[in-house]
Amino acid sequence: MFLGLFFVVIFGLLYALIFVKWSKRKILTFDPEAELKRAENYPPSYPNGWFNVAASDTVKKGKVIEVDAFGQKLAVFRGEDGNVGVMDVYCPHLNANLADGCVKGNNLVCPFHGWEFNTKGKCQKIPFSDKIPPQAATRSWIVQENWGLILVWFHAENELPTWSTNEYIKDFEKYKYHSRTSDVLRIHLQDFAENGADYAHFNFVHNLMIVPFADRFIHIKHSPNIEFGEGEEKHLAYFTDTAELIWKKTGKVVEHAEGKAKVTFYGPGFLVFDFDTKIGKAMLIKTFTPLGTLKVRMDDYIYAPPRTFRLAIKYLIGEATAQFHDDINIWERKNFAQKPLLVSGDGPIMKVRSWYSQFYSNTKTPAQVEESITMN
Repeated sequence: MFLGLFFVVIFGLLYALIFVKWSKRKILTFDPEAELKRAENYPPSYPNGWFNVAASDTVKKGKVIEVDAFGQKLAVFRGEDGNVGVMDVYCPHLNANLADGCVKGNNLVCPFHGWEFNTKGKCQKIPFSDKIPPQAATRSWIVQENWGLILVWFHAENELPTWSTNEYIKDFEKYKYHSRTSDVLRIHLQDFAENGADYAHFNFVHNLMIVPFADRFIHIKHSPNIEFGEGEEKHLAYFTDTAELIWKKTGKVVEHAEGKAKVTFYGPGFLVFDFDTKIGKAMLIKTFTPLGTLKVRMDDYIYAPPRTFRLAIKYLIGEATAQFHDDINIWERKNFAQKPLLVSGDGPIMKVRSWYSQFYSNTKTPAQVEESITMN
């Protein structure tokens, strides 16, 4: 009865201990002209919503950092009162880079002439002038800080937030921080959302395990489902998947070796994976920050209940990471099918598109119009 569980736990954990070191994905090269052409088919690069610009612990009191997001650079600083300010990086005076400045009290000080700006982007002091022009301000961003993340609200038409992040992930305090990873992908944000509704690809792309030679004896059977929030929670979507191990020889389920994943999408910018298996639980907060055309920074923040066996976490996240990398290798080479040729069994891809359409405005921002592809 417990042979399957023994196989997965013992062999899997030993393999994780010896070999798994956060599997590396294939890094591709990109032709700028081809990328521009590919991008023409996709929706706008910057959907509306909350996005992660930095981990909270990277911005200490009295410190400022520079980050990339939405096709531009931002200055992120924390005042002595602990509050975070996020603003456009260039000073409105002579366009010095504010991230090269310093924090004085609760203000960000320009390194060029000492102008001081509060967290709202308003100039509070000019050392050599008694009068502060009313236009002496730089654009500030609406900020919420949750789960160790600094989140900013982006809207292409500068509308105020229509929902808050404050009430979500209520069980967060029950988990302990484990680790984080970061990567830059040449994809569009919407591809990730549509992937959850593409049921047909699960048993084709994700039928292998990271444990070597395991696929000779067993294969993975996925049973996915997706639902959408309504009313005041219409920005939410819920994806679930039960993965079972099947003996290839007999076609029977490997008992006690199934795993369940629940994924909650909180708009286009971040989502939470909850993994529940016989060898342990884990939670993955995955954030997507659009940097430019078909260019997204993906940050993973990994948590688990206290006293969870670290090798179990490594194995679970290692399996999930390997699955993500399989998808990414496809996303970075695909185009956007505006009118996909769907057949029975494909899954509710068009329903996801309908849900995702709420995050786009009718107009594009100047940055979207003027942005160009920059290869790293």
